[in-house]
Amino acid sequence: MNHTISTPLYRQLEDAIRQDIDTGKFAPGSQLPTENELSDTYHVSRVTVRKALSVLSDAGYLERHSGKGTFVTEKKMQRSINQVLGFTEMCKILNTTAGAKTLKIALEDPTEKEAEQLLIQPNQQIILLERLRYSDKRPVLLELNKFPESFSFLFGENLTDASLYEALKKYNIIFTQSRKTIDIIFASSSESKLLEIPKGHPLLRICSIVSNADGSITSISQQLCIGDKFKFLV
Repeated sequence: MNHTISTPLYRQLEDAIRQDIDTGKFAPGSQLPTENELSDTYHVSRVTVRKALSVLSDAGYLERHSGKGTFVTEKKMQRSINQVLGFTEMCKILNTTAGAKTLKIALEDPTEKEAEQLLIQPNQQIILLERLRYSDKRPVLLELNKFPESFSFLFGENLTDASLYEALKKYNIIFTQSRKTIDIIFASSSESKLLEIPKGHPLLRICSIVSNADGSITSISQQLCIGDKFKFLV
């Protein structure tokens, strides 16, 4: 800390800790040194340390838990709820690595509601694609997409650690519009196992009806997102 300049010491300390977080010295989820340790390391008072930590907590960098300590906030996946944005593209924006594991791809009979949503006849089949999505190798959401049978080309696509949107673009299918509904549910046993969270953990459920550039309905989807890993902008 530079005691000879006009910038307050707590601001200097705030900048130093923020830089350590941004460069990965303090990883997401890790515990910071105690106030006493920070005071000794940076040669400032505990009052200065406490003020700097308070500012960083208000800014969303830190979480302070009484009796446990101060922890670096886990990075949240941020997206606009009004934007049609693929998971892979969202990870690129956040400078994280997207991953995907295909759990199931199959033909099945649609429900009456699904046939109505996809504008197909009830006697036609639909394609179900279920994937587990990862960010920096950590599971963050379960993705269930349903398409008309005309999307059978997906059976020939390798969708492991790949962007579904990029695969569809090869067939001139570009998602431009979606209607979404959002609610909160609680993880079942199977969902908690896949997402590596406790049973009953809150999940954001996002149900979407997605349209192609020509206005035709291309898919209906459901995403189950770990509630505390995402932040949505309206």
